[in-house]
Amino acid sequence: LALCAPAFLTPVDTGSRNGVLESARGQRQVIISQDARQFAPPSSTSSAGSFSLFCRLSAAAACAVIASSARKQQRAEKVVVRIFPSRAMHRQKTMRRLEPYGEIPAWSRKPLLKKRLVQPWRKRPVRRLSPFGRYLCERSRVRCHYNINVRQLTKYVLRAFKEGRKHPIDHLMAILESRIDNFCWRVGIAPTMAAARFMVRENHIQIRSERVSHDYKDPEWVTVNTPSHLLKLGDEIRVRPKPRSQGLAKRHQDEDGPVEVPSHLEWDRENLIGRYNDLCDSQEVGITVNEDHLISKFLGPQGVRQRHIRWFEGTTIPIEKIYNGGRIRPTPENILNMKRGFGLNARGYKRPPCLWGRKKNPLNNPWEYGSKVKV
Repeated sequence: LALCAPAFLTPVDTGSRNGVLESARGQRQVIISQDARQFAPPSSTSSAGSFSLFCRLSAAAACAVIASSARKQQRAEKVVVRIFPSRAMHRQKTMRRLEPYGEIPAWSRKPLLKKRLVQPWRKRPVRRLSPFGRYLCERSRVRCHYNINVRQLTKYVLRAFKEGRKHPIDHLMAILESRIDNFCWRVGIAPTMAAARFMVRENHIQIRSERVSHDYKDPEWVTVNTPSHLLKLGDEIRVRPKPRSQGLAKRHQDEDGPVEVPSHLEWDRENLIGRYNDLCDSQEVGITVNEDHLISKFLGPQGVRQRHIRWFEGTTIPIEKIYNGGRIRPTPENILNMKRGFGLNARGYKRPPCLWGRKKNPLNNPWEYGSKVKV
């Protein structure tokens, strides 16, 4: 108000003693005190006009800044609503759409409400889903259970494919089960995954990493406010020793009752402290997942791009893409093709790469020695 008020007032004349200020348009009068009159500018017409213009511009700039900040905050709230399923998706509608394909335990504490059909003959038959539609349903089940978005799920899938090529789904579920908000839900201090996310975001959870041999003192408890924080083996987790945090966790425990804690976790209901001992076993995952439908979209040419690495036989040394200045890479299939002489009589692009640009034999032997060949 102090910034915007001078913009709508004209400077007062020093010769006037009544202490009355006229507005810019001369429609009303504003009475000010004697102390305020001493800050009035001189009666010069040019200085008065410049001062009034400056005040108007400053008021307009202040209003623009306030409006832009409010618009940014509103846009940020909309983005947050779109990101996480617990804030963007209706509980009952989501359960009615996805529960025919499997339960979503951490989505809601209320069961699915059954609606009575007033006119059952008007119900349309449900169409059979395509493989892609079935994949979308399975992905939505995983997203709603762990309360993550598609970008986070894709990142976890990439990491799972990198760590375990033979069983990527098992690695994916182990990564999801190691999230700190999932730990809060599994031990029973949060009724749903959204409530577990709230507890972590409101600084109710603390962790302490395992002591390493070269540490000169024990690690301290650290408050974590990131629900996507991945726990490491040996990490200790506790509810923050504050009355509000302790009361919230105990109230949730009393409402839900005793919860079956998986074997890879430890939890003390009295002291509200636990430990993350090992990776989650595939038989103890919190949600039942159909692996074939969930992994189908991440395979094939349109799926996850994996780095194709070939190693020398019996070693862990990778074979470079450009091997010895462009010579044939000594992979098993290339060695077998050169021994059999496949494509020696072919012409054009059908000839093997070892004969491209050569008019005669010998072949481009990967074990060839010379001054320009790396050994």
